[in-house]
Amino acid sequence: MERAIGVFDSGVGGLTVLNSIRSLLPNENIIYIGDNYHCPYGDKTPEQLFEYASGIVEYFIEQNVKLIVLACNTTSSTVLESLQVAYPQITIIGVIDATVEDFISRKVDNTLVIATSATIKSKKYPDTIKQIDSSIKTYSLATPKLVPLVESGMYKEGIYEVLHEYLDNYLGKVQSIILGCTHYPILKEQIKRVLPNIEYVSSSEAISKNVKAFLADKNLLNINPDNYIKIYTTGETEEFRYSSSGFFDYTGLKVEHIVIK
Repeated sequence: MERAIGVFDSGVGGLTVLNSIRSLLPNENIIYIGDNYHCPYGDKTPEQLFEYASGIVEYFIEQNVKLIVLACNTTSSTVLESLQVAYPQITIIGVIDATVEDFISRKVDNTLVIATSATIKSKKYPDTIKQIDSSIKTYSLATPKLVPLVESGMYKEGIYEVLHEYLDNYLGKVQSIILGCTHYPILKEQIKRVLPNIEYVSSSEAISKNVKAFLADKNLLNINPDNYIKIYTTGETEEFRYSSSGFFDYTGLKVEHIVIK
Protein backbone atom coordinates (compact mmCIF):
# COMPACT_ATOMS: atom_id res chain seq x y z
CA MET A 1 0.00 0.00 0.00
CA GLU A 2 2.80 2.42 0.81
CA ARG A 3 4.62 1.88 -2.47
CA ALA A 4 4.64 5.00 -4.62
CA ILE A 5 2.66 5.85 -7.74
CA GLY A 6 4.91 6.67 -10.69
CA VAL A 7 3.73 9.59 -12.81
CA PHE A 8 5.46 10.91 -15.89
CA ASP A 9 5.02 13.44 -18.67
CA SER A 10 7.08 15.16 -21.32
CA GLY A 11 7.54 18.13 -19.01
CA VAL A 12 5.63 20.22 -16.47
CA GLY A 13 2.14 19.49 -17.82
CA GLY A 14 1.81 16.26 -15.86
CA LEU A 15 2.04 18.28 -12.66
CA THR A 16 -1.65 19.04 -13.29
CA VAL A 17 -2.21 15.28 -12.92
CA LEU A 18 -0.04 15.21 -9.81
CA ASN A 19 -2.13 18.05 -8.37
CA SER A 20 -5.34 16.12 -9.05
CA ILE A 21 -4.02 12.86 -7.58
CA ARG A 22 -2.65 14.65 -4.54
CA SER A 23 -5.99 16.38 -3.96
CA LEU A 24 -8.03 13.19 -4.34
CA LEU A 25 -5.53 10.84 -2.63
CA PRO A 26 -3.58 12.91 -0.09
CA ASN A 27 -1.93 9.88 1.56
CA GLU A 28 -0.29 8.52 -1.57
CA ASN A 29 3.46 8.57 -2.17
CA ILE A 30 4.24 9.85 -5.66
CA ILE A 31 7.34 9.92 -7.85
CA TYR A 32 7.03 12.35 -10.75
CA ILE A 33 9.32 12.57 -13.77
CA GLY A 34 9.15 15.31 -16.38
CA ASP A 35 11.15 14.38 -19.46
CA ASN A 36 12.02 17.97 -20.33
CA TYR A 37 15.22 16.94 -22.08
CA HIS A 38 13.12 15.44 -24.89
CA CYS A 39 10.18 17.88 -24.68
CA PRO A 40 8.04 18.50 -26.67
CA TYR A 41 6.81 14.98 -27.40
CA GLY A 42 4.25 16.03 -30.01
CA ASP A 43 6.71 16.08 -32.90
CA LYS A 44 8.45 12.79 -32.04
CA THR A 45 7.98 9.43 -33.78
CA PRO A 46 6.33 6.47 -32.04
CA GLU A 47 9.74 4.76 -31.97
CA GLN A 48 11.30 7.72 -30.17
CA LEU A 49 8.40 7.96 -27.75
CA PHE A 50 8.64 4.27 -26.89
CA GLU A 51 12.36 4.64 -26.25
CA TYR A 52 11.88 7.62 -23.92
CA ALA A 53 8.91 6.08 -22.12
CA SER A 54 10.44 2.64 -21.67
CA GLY A 55 13.48 4.12 -19.94
CA ILE A 56 11.23 5.90 -17.46
CA VAL A 57 9.04 2.81 -16.97
CA GLU A 58 12.13 0.75 -16.18
CA TYR A 59 13.23 3.34 -13.62
CA PHE A 60 9.82 3.20 -11.97
CA ILE A 61 9.96 -0.60 -11.86
CA GLU A 62 13.36 -0.35 -10.15
CA GLN A 63 11.70 1.92 -7.57
CA ASN A 64 9.03 -0.75 -6.95
CA VAL A 65 6.08 1.52 -7.71
CA LYS A 66 2.59 0.03 -7.51
CA LEU A 67 1.18 1.84 -10.55
CA ILE A 68 2.52 3.88 -13.47
CA VAL A 69 0.48 6.76 -14.86
CA LEU A 70 1.24 8.13 -18.32
CA ALA A 71 0.29 11.72 -17.52
CA CYS A 72 0.77 12.48 -21.18
CA ASN A 73 -1.79 12.24 -23.96
CA THR A 74 0.90 11.84 -26.61
CA THR A 75 2.38 8.66 -25.11
CA SER A 76 -1.08 7.45 -24.08
CA SER A 77 -2.27 7.70 -27.69
CA THR A 78 0.80 6.23 -29.36
CA VAL A 79 2.75 3.80 -27.15
CA LEU A 80 0.59 2.83 -24.15
CA GLU A 81 -0.37 -0.56 -25.54
CA SER A 82 3.22 -1.32 -26.58
CA LEU A 83 4.43 -0.46 -23.08
CA GLN A 84 1.76 -2.67 -21.49
CA VAL A 85 2.90 -5.58 -23.63
CA ALA A 86 6.59 -4.94 -22.96
CA TYR A 87 6.18 -4.58 -19.18
CA PRO A 88 3.38 -6.95 -18.09
CA GLN A 89 4.71 -7.07 -14.52
CA ILE A 90 3.43 -3.56 -13.75
CA THR A 91 0.09 -1.85 -14.40
CA ILE A 92 0.45 1.13 -16.73
CA ILE A 93 -2.54 3.39 -17.39
CA GLY A 94 -2.98 6.35 -19.71
CA VAL A 95 -5.24 9.38 -19.72
CA ILE A 96 -7.36 8.95 -22.85
CA ASP A 97 -9.95 6.34 -21.80
CA ALA A 98 -10.59 8.21 -18.55
CA THR A 99 -10.97 11.50 -20.42
CA VAL A 100 -13.42 10.03 -22.91
CA GLU A 101 -15.49 8.53 -20.08
CA ASP A 102 -15.67 11.97 -18.47
CA PHE A 103 -16.62 13.56 -21.79
CA ILE A 104 -19.39 11.03 -22.51
CA SER A 105 -20.89 11.71 -19.08
CA ARG A 106 -21.42 15.37 -20.11
CA LYS A 107 -24.02 14.27 -22.71
CA VAL A 108 -23.16 16.82 -25.38
CA ASP A 109 -23.54 16.40 -29.15
CA ASN A 110 -20.12 17.54 -30.32
CA THR A 111 -16.66 18.39 -29.11
CA LEU A 112 -13.36 19.88 -30.15
CA VAL A 113 -10.25 17.89 -29.20
CA ILE A 114 -7.11 20.00 -28.95
CA ALA A 115 -3.84 18.13 -28.51
CA THR A 116 -0.33 17.68 -29.80
CA SER A 117 0.27 16.74 -33.42
CA ALA A 118 1.12 13.15 -32.44
CA THR A 119 -2.08 12.71 -30.44
CA ILE A 120 -4.24 14.14 -33.21
CA LYS A 121 -2.47 12.01 -35.84
CA SER A 122 -3.21 8.86 -33.80
CA LYS A 123 -7.00 9.58 -34.01
CA LYS A 124 -7.27 7.95 -30.60
CA TYR A 125 -9.81 10.42 -29.22
CA PRO A 126 -12.34 10.41 -32.10
CA ASP A 127 -12.01 6.63 -32.54
CA THR A 128 -12.61 5.97 -28.84
CA ILE A 129 -15.59 8.35 -28.75
CA LYS A 130 -17.05 6.78 -31.90
CA GLN A 131 -16.87 3.30 -30.38
CA ILE A 132 -19.09 4.50 -27.54
CA ASP A 133 -21.43 6.87 -29.40
CA SER A 134 -21.13 7.23 -33.17
CA SER A 135 -23.62 10.11 -33.23
CA ILE A 136 -21.22 12.52 -31.53
CA LYS A 137 -19.47 14.92 -33.89
CA THR A 138 -15.76 15.26 -33.08
CA TYR A 139 -13.44 17.96 -34.38
CA SER A 140 -9.72 17.43 -33.95
CA LEU A 141 -7.14 20.23 -33.89
CA ALA A 142 -3.38 19.94 -33.51
CA THR A 143 -2.09 22.84 -31.40
CA PRO A 144 1.71 22.37 -31.45
CA LYS A 145 2.56 25.90 -30.30
CA LEU A 146 0.95 25.51 -26.87
CA VAL A 147 3.27 23.04 -25.10
CA PRO A 148 6.46 25.03 -25.86
CA LEU A 149 4.71 28.20 -24.65
CA VAL A 150 3.72 26.50 -21.38
CA GLU A 151 7.19 25.02 -20.91
CA SER A 152 8.79 28.43 -21.47
CA GLY A 153 6.54 30.09 -18.89
CA MET A 154 5.05 32.41 -21.51
CA TYR A 155 1.51 31.44 -20.45
CA LYS A 156 2.02 33.72 -17.44
CA GLU A 157 2.08 36.73 -19.78
CA GLY A 158 -0.96 35.65 -21.77
CA ILE A 159 -1.01 33.87 -25.09
CA TYR A 160 -4.29 35.09 -26.50
CA GLU A 161 -2.94 35.74 -29.98
CA VAL A 162 -2.08 32.06 -30.35
CA LEU A 163 -5.31 30.90 -28.76
CA HIS A 164 -7.39 33.07 -31.09
CA GLU A 165 -5.40 31.75 -34.04
CA TYR A 166 -6.30 28.18 -33.11
CA LEU A 167 -9.80 28.52 -31.68
CA ASP A 168 -11.71 31.40 -33.26
CA ASN A 169 -13.08 29.18 -36.03
CA TYR A 170 -14.85 27.02 -33.42
CA LEU A 171 -16.66 29.82 -31.58
CA GLY A 172 -20.36 28.92 -31.53
CA LYS A 173 -19.63 25.67 -33.36
CA VAL A 174 -18.89 23.28 -30.46
CA GLN A 175 -20.55 22.48 -27.16
CA SER A 176 -17.44 21.21 -25.43
CA ILE A 177 -13.67 21.06 -25.66
CA ILE A 178 -11.42 18.22 -24.62
CA LEU A 179 -8.08 19.47 -23.31
CA GLY A 180 -6.21 16.53 -24.81
CA CYS A 181 -2.83 17.38 -23.32
CA THR A 182 -2.05 17.62 -19.63
CA HIS A 183 -0.30 20.95 -20.28
CA TYR A 184 -3.57 22.50 -21.40
CA PRO A 185 -5.45 22.74 -18.06
CA ILE A 186 -2.79 25.33 -17.20
CA LEU A 187 -4.35 27.47 -19.93
CA LYS A 188 -7.97 26.69 -19.05
CA GLU A 189 -8.96 30.15 -17.84
CA GLN A 190 -7.38 31.80 -20.88
CA ILE A 191 -9.04 29.32 -23.25
CA LYS A 192 -12.40 30.02 -21.57
CA ARG A 193 -12.14 33.65 -22.61
CA VAL A 194 -11.74 32.60 -26.23
CA LEU A 195 -14.36 29.82 -26.16
CA PRO A 196 -16.81 30.74 -23.37
CA ASN A 197 -19.93 28.94 -22.17
CA ILE A 198 -19.04 25.39 -23.17
CA GLU A 199 -18.11 22.20 -21.30
CA TYR A 200 -14.42 21.79 -20.49
CA VAL A 201 -13.06 18.26 -20.13
CA SER A 202 -9.63 17.95 -18.51
CA SER A 203 -7.62 14.77 -18.92
CA SER A 204 -5.76 15.66 -15.71
CA GLU A 205 -8.90 15.57 -13.58
CA ALA A 206 -10.28 12.48 -15.28
CA ILE A 207 -7.26 10.24 -14.78
CA SER A 208 -7.03 10.87 -11.04
CA LYS A 209 -10.46 9.29 -10.59
CA ASN A 210 -9.25 6.21 -12.46
CA VAL A 211 -6.16 6.02 -10.28
CA LYS A 212 -8.31 6.03 -7.14
CA ALA A 213 -10.68 3.40 -8.55
CA PHE A 214 -7.80 1.10 -9.53
CA LEU A 215 -6.06 1.36 -6.16
CA ALA A 216 -9.29 0.83 -4.26
CA ASP A 217 -10.16 -2.22 -6.37
CA LYS A 218 -6.71 -3.75 -5.74
CA ASN A 219 -6.74 -2.81 -2.05
CA LEU A 220 -3.65 -0.64 -2.60
CA LEU A 221 -4.82 2.69 -1.17
CA ASN A 222 -2.26 4.08 1.25
CA ILE A 223 -3.70 4.80 4.70
CA ASN A 224 -0.46 6.17 6.14
CA PRO A 225 -0.59 10.01 6.10
CA ASP A 226 3.20 10.29 6.43
CA ASN A 227 3.72 10.48 2.69
CA TYR A 228 6.30 11.88 0.27
CA ILE A 229 6.35 13.43 -3.19
CA LYS A 230 9.53 13.33 -5.29
CA ILE A 231 9.79 15.47 -8.41
CA TYR A 232 12.44 14.90 -11.06
CA THR A 233 13.22 16.41 -14.44
CA THR A 234 15.58 15.21 -17.14
CA GLY A 235 16.09 18.88 -18.02
CA GLU A 236 17.14 21.98 -16.11
CA THR A 237 15.66 22.15 -12.62
CA GLU A 238 15.39 25.95 -12.44
CA GLU A 239 13.64 26.14 -15.80
CA PHE A 240 11.26 23.41 -14.65
CA ARG A 241 10.38 25.31 -11.47
CA TYR A 242 10.02 28.63 -13.27
CA SER A 243 7.65 27.35 -15.93
CA SER A 244 5.44 25.52 -13.40
CA SER A 245 5.50 27.91 -10.44
CA GLY A 246 2.41 29.71 -11.70
CA PHE A 247 0.17 26.68 -11.15
CA PHE A 248 2.04 24.29 -8.84
CA ASP A 249 2.76 24.81 -5.14
CA TYR A 250 6.33 23.78 -4.31
CA THR A 251 6.02 24.37 -0.58
CA GLY A 252 8.09 21.66 1.11
CA LEU A 253 9.10 20.16 -2.23
CA LYS A 254 12.14 20.35 -4.45
CA VAL A 255 12.95 19.51 -8.05
CA GLU A 256 15.93 17.25 -8.73
CA HIS A 257 17.68 16.39 -11.97
CA ILE A 258 17.59 12.78 -13.10
CA VAL A 259 19.36 10.91 -15.87
CA ILE A 260 17.30 8.13 -17.45
CA LYS A 261 19.32 5.42 -19.21
